[in-house]
Amino acid sequence: MSPPIVIPIGPPASAKYDPLGLPLSPDQGGGLGSGAVASPFATLVVPVREQRAVSATWCLPVADFDTWLACKPQVALSQLLTARADGSLLSLLKREGLGTAIEVGVEEQTRSFAVVTASLALTEAGLAAWPTAMGHLFSYLRLCHEKGVPSHVFDDAKALAQLGFRYAEPSQPQAFVTATAASMPLYRPAAWLSGPSLLEGAGGPPTLRQLLGGMTPRAAMVEVCAKEVAPKAPLSEPIYGTRYGRQPIEGEVAAWEAAPLLPELSLPRPNPFIPKRLAIKAPQTLPRKEGEPSPTPSLLPAADGARVHFLPDRTFGRPRAFAYFLWRSPEFYTSARTAVTAELFAGMLAEVLQEATYEAAQAGLVAASGVSSDAFTVQLGGYDERLPALATLVASTVRSFEPTQAAFERKVDILRRQLRDAERRQPISLAGYRRGLALQPARFSNEQLAAAAGEVSLSDVAAMQGGVLREAQLEAFVAGNLRENEAAEMVRGVRAALPAAPLAAERLPVRRLRRLPPGGATRQFLAGNPEEPNGALEMYLQVGPDEGDDWLHLLLLSQMIDKAVYAELRTKQQLGYIVQCGSTEADGVRGLVFIVQSSVQPPPELEARLEAFLRLFRGTLLLTSDEELDTYRESLAAQMQDVDQRADGQASRLWAEVATRRYDFGRPWRSSKRMRRVTRDGLIGFYDKYIAAGGAGRCRLSTQIFSQRSPPKGPLRDDPLPDAFFPPTADGFGVDWAADRAVV
Repeated sequence: MSPPIVIPIGPPASAKYDPLGLPLSPDQGGGLGSGAVASPFATLVVPVREQRAVSATWCLPVADFDTWLACKPQVALSQLLTARADGSLLSLLKREGLGTAIEVGVEEQTRSFAVVTASLALTEAGLAAWPTAMGHLFSYLRLCHEKGVPSHVFDDAKALAQLGFRYAEPSQPQAFVTATAASMPLYRPAAWLSGPSLLEGAGGPPTLRQLLGGMTPRAAMVEVCAKEVAPKAPLSEPIYGTRYGRQPIEGEVAAWEAAPLLPELSLPRPNPFIPKRLAIKAPQTLPRKEGEPSPTPSLLPAADGARVHFLPDRTFGRPRAFAYFLWRSPEFYTSARTAVTAELFAGMLAEVLQEATYEAAQAGLVAASGVSSDAFTVQLGGYDERLPALATLVASTVRSFEPTQAAFERKVDILRRQLRDAERRQPISLAGYRRGLALQPARFSNEQLAAAAGEVSLSDVAAMQGGVLREAQLEAFVAGNLRENEAAEMVRGVRAALPAAPLAAERLPVRRLRRLPPGGATRQFLAGNPEEPNGALEMYLQVGPDEGDDWLHLLLLSQMIDKAVYAELRTKQQLGYIVQCGSTEADGVRGLVFIVQSSVQPPPELEARLEAFLRLFRGTLLLTSDEELDTYRESLAAQMQDVDQRADGQASRLWAEVATRRYDFGRPWRSSKRMRRVTRDGLIGFYDKYIAAGGAGRCRLSTQIFSQRSPPKGPLRDDPLPDAFFPPTADGFGVDWAADRAVV
């Protein structure tokens, strides 16, 4: 036998991580694994973004991988730990002002072990008392292990998985193939499609019990992640330079192990929202032919000027429905203080609804609410059997829930951190934010909102709740597996639970967008993050409202320019990784946006390079072959009418037409026909007027973000903008769009 060949290699990979002090085997300490831990510690990590969290990670053995795949114990584990109803861990954390959210996931899965992490998002008080929050987590894990997880938890999870698989919406072919390919090595051929979705077999209870038995305090690797731990984080890991430290927690681990079961915590009850009646109520039609428009909603009778649109499902054949409600009101954005109050009110309501509708959410129902500058909205969806009851519950909660000081402080803390984070975003994101402030005068800056957040009190939120929507214009859209009388009854139930007097037409909120003058304006800013090495340019070319074929020319040009500008500025000139061009719309006004982010050249030079590219691009348009131009047209035309492939997608598209008061439900198919008629001469004429330097209609706003490391030599430019605005978007209700757009 020949002697073995010895290949010299470098030091082991673990040597790179030795300075971290991380446990690389079950017996090395720190808690990871099932071995005994001599001196447990918590790792303190300083994040880049605003964050406060504490997590526990376990490396748990997998006794039978096939059983694990069949019963998926991590599903039940996640449902137990992330529950939001009374008696849940999250409910207790919120009540004590310690936490705001819980996430549970399998970080790594092999045939022999699984790495499971439970992470608690903390409040400021929760960070100071993070061992208490972790004690609550371990108390709940102990409750589940000692009392045993009720069988209905597994039965409910199985039933919902079966429903989700049976009535799944179609996915895109590429996503479907990719997902299926990933499951092929794990499941037998007959289960390639169903295996990843269904919970099967009787292995759930014993497998979960085994997991819970291993999720002990001493077996956990504990990590605290927050900027506030920086003074205790003297070390720096060698790969990314993340600052960290270590804190002994022997006393905490001993306390967690000895902690009693908490009376505030309980195991979940059976879910009453799991649907039983799944009949399809409307006769189903044949699938639409290619290019054939979808059905459009009809208007149901409604009092007090409300508009209620309804579309029964005759296409998708699934027992699901969707309901959207919008109350237009001027009371949410009269000042920065009012805007912050509305945001806090919406956040506190959403938190209450998370608990009130948790069981419904587990049973495939979705409820969301929110405020914008001109409206309060509620969106509902899911299996239709219990949707009307959910709608009434949500509407009645708006005025009946009790705003608490603890919830108020949580939401203020979250809002302040979001505003601080917003100033540290990537330069291209800051450029878009600054453009929005310049063009939309009703918007408030992050500085204004942060100042207002320091002035608002709980009494302000309570006052807004007491007077919310006393006068409003209601618009609703109901679609899916409901009969007309059921849809009308649902709307009546919501209006009874949340009554609002009609809003006079002259009091309807009006959104205005600044009209840029011909020529150009430049505004310069410094990036908020002192460590940010990049600068950015955003050049916005305003076109105007959707008139004639302008929108089609804009869309087609944006597609052609995006490919070419990337090839020139990114690939050839190597200015930066982010080079893009795209069309945009705000308050009915269209425009073309170029963005370039770079650490190589300052923003003024980026703009000069972009303008040089645009001077040459007209020749590219002239030289583009008829075949290539036709390829672009056909591709966009096909994309325009490739809509309404899923019930939720159709409902969302139609609701967008209602919410913007355009009501142009057949727009995709008419636009597709018009796109095929766009000519080269029309495209070049549009380019010369709106895009080319010196064009009669060229209205440019350049927003330049400088890295603090490379500020401009002179003062920052802040060119003034005129107080001229586009007329408010007209109400399109009742417009004959086909006749108005002269589409053949």
